[in-house]
Order: sequence, then C-alpha cells, then structure tokens
Amino acid sequence: MIWPFTRHKHVEKSVQDFQAGTVRGRWYVVDPGMPLSANSESLSVFATQPAVRKTVEFIARNAARIPMKVYRRDGDNDRPVVTDGPLYNLVKYPTRYHGSYRFWYDLICDLMVYDRFAVKLLPSASSRSGWELYRIPAYTWTFTWAGFEDVRGIQLATADNGSSVIGLDGVLWDKGYGSANGVSPMRTLSQTLREYAESVKWRQAIWKNGARIPGIFAMNADMKPLERDDQKRLESDIDDYLENGGHEGRSPVLQGIHWEKVESFSPKDAQEVEGRTLADIEVASAYHVPPEMVGAREANYSSTQAFRDSLYKETLGPLFTQLEQAFNAQIVPLVSQDPREYVEFDLNAALRGSFLEQAEILQKAVGGPYLSINEGRKEQGFPGLGPEYDQIIDLLNTVRGGGPQADPTDSGSQNLGGSQ
Repeated sequence: MIWPFTRHKHVEKSVQDFQAGTVRGRWYVVDPGMPLSANSESLSVFATQPAVRKTVEFIARNAARIPMKVYRRDGDNDRPVVTDGPLYNLVKYPTRYHGSYRFWYDLICDLMVYDRFAVKLLPSASSRSGWELYRIPAYTWTFTWAGFEDVRGIQLATADNGSSVIGLDGVLWDKGYGSANGVSPMRTLSQTLREYAESVKWRQAIWKNGARIPGIFAMNADMKPLERDDQKRLESDIDDYLENGGHEGRSPVLQGIHWEKVESFSPKDAQEVEGRTLADIEVASAYHVPPEMVGAREANYSSTQAFRDSLYKETLGPLFTQLEQAFNAQIVPLVSQDPREYVEFDLNAALRGSFLEQAEILQKAVGGPYLSINEGRKEQGFPGLGPEYDQIIDLLNTVRGGGPQADPTDSGSQNLGGSQ
C-alpha cells in the first residue's frame, strides 16, 4: 500500500523590497503552488482511513438533514417563512435530480476533506426555480489568487489533462484559514494517521507470518528420536482427537510426550483495539466532534443527550453560520427579487425534544392550550375538520390574568367528589 501523503518542503525566498519597507532574510511563501494532481491525496486518505471517513460522514449526515428555510424580514421582530418563489424552490431543490440533502452532504464533505468548496449557479429551464446549483468536486480544482490569499478564480482540470480558469461571479464558495486553498485536515492529521497506518501494517505482518497453532506436542528430553513410521503413527493418533476424528473432546494419553503452549500475539497483546480507539479520538477531536458521538468512548444516555445538544451548537453551529453567510452573500442576491429575503438553517428541527416534552414546556410558557383542534390533527397527519375548529379552546379552569385557577397543568382532579 502506498501511503497517500507526500512530504512537501516549505518554499521560502529572500525578500528585499516589501511594499514601502525593506525586509531582510527568509520569507515564507504561504501558497508556493499546488498541482491539480495533489488533490487526490486527501481523497485517498478519506477512502482508506476508517476514522476519517466515519467522522466526516457523521458531520455531513447530521448537518445535511437540517432543512434550510427562506425568511423575509418584516420590521424588527417579524420574519415570516417564505414558501414560494425562485429562492424557495432553489433551496428545496438545488439540483435537477436530487433534493437538498444530497447537495449539502456532498458540499460539506468537500469542506471537511479539502477545507474548501465551490458551487456554480447555472440557469436551468427544467428546474422549478429557473436555476440550478452545480457542485464542482473539490478534487478537480484549486483557487487562483493574487497577493496574500486574495482569491480571484477557480482553476479547473480538463479531460485532456489541461486546465481552465473561471471567475467567481455566480459561485458559492468558501475556504478555510492558512492559504488561498485552505489547509486540508488530512494534512493536519497526517502524522497521527501515518502512525496508525504503520501499526496496521505491523499487525498485518504478525497475523500473516506468525504461527497459527495454540501449542505443540513435545518429547521428553530423555527419549530417543522417533523413527519416521512411529512419528506418522503418532500424528495419525493425534488426528483422532481433532474435528471428525471420532475422539473429539477427549484427552489423549501419550507416554513420554507432553504439551507445550506456543506464545503468540493476540489482538489484545498487539493493542489493536487501543490503536483504533486512539485514531478515532484524535480524528473526532480534530473535527471538534465529541468522541462519544462516533463511538470512540463509552457514554450513557444522559451524557449522550448533552453531547447531542453540544453537537448542533458548538460543532455544527459554526458550520451552519459559514454556509448561511456564504449563501446569503453570493447566491441570494442573484436569485431573489426581494432584498428582504434571506436563508437560515432551522436548528430547531434538530434541537427540539419529543412531542411530550414540547407540549409540556409550551403549555407552561403560554399558560394554556396553544394548538387548535385542526393544528393538533395536522401534527398527527389527519385532515382538518373545518373552519369552526381553527380556534384555540379556552379551558374552564384557566383564567386570564392569574388567580387560583390559572394553572395550565391543573387537571381538576382535586375537585372530584365535590366540596368537603
């Protein structure tokens, strides 16, 4: 197996005139240039390292399932959800053949593996919105730049082993810190993953070349060596105690011969489980994912719930902000005719509790029933009963403005049996 990482030397040069002043010595060049063929390295790591793929797909799957919604800002407090128009249709169906999940899943994988992504907005006569978002796979291009990480365009690889450059107009794009093309986490994790790969090769060599017998039958030191016929007869007798030999499970009695256990490596001795666990923890930590969420460490139910809340706040929260701001700055002005419209991921879809938990909290928060009969039936997938069931019912034991009967959780059971 050829390890996908290659060693790159830092490129430096002497700078004698930098802007208005003079700089002496060695100057580190952040982006010395990167051939398009180098893009295959990160993809190879993703394909061959289970810890990387598990963590990257965990992030992509959980982030892609969160719906992006379109809102319209009305005043300082109101922001109704937009359910029609070209921007709404583009967000719901960004590509011709897939929904939003597949689009965001692939884009987030590009960002997690390569630390950059690019999507071209194209007109489409067959789509509902009149537009289509075409993702450019990150392994087929690099950013072009001028000055210090000043991204100017995208250099695409062509089928004839050449390249072409396109501008950034109508492109949804972003990159990470460190260079004009970002710094792939695969490079950051290279030392940890290389150590893990070497340990896997070592264990494979042990399993392949090591003895696969639990022990041997050995002759006592004072015995004369067996003749060839005697040795064959002994081996035949021993075979009777193996599978389908007729004496399975019994203990042979062999005069002058004793059993010696062969010491060999076991998965426990080779610390195979510990090595895999360490790699999982290091990779998950590099992506700011609690290791318990990817099974790298044990967790109970209560701690898993806490880690789940942390996942959508500390881990995926910054990711959603990055994608929202890029989409609102680069795509929304080109598609929407209303400057008040913007997009945002609906984090409440992931953080809201069960129906019983929501009902209990909202009932206490609003002080009474908060759904009409038709709204409640809609939550369960039932059709409405008519306009007369659109009003919220006021319970008889609920009094506006307070009072002893204003408890929204009061069932009235204390009144059973009449007054005493």
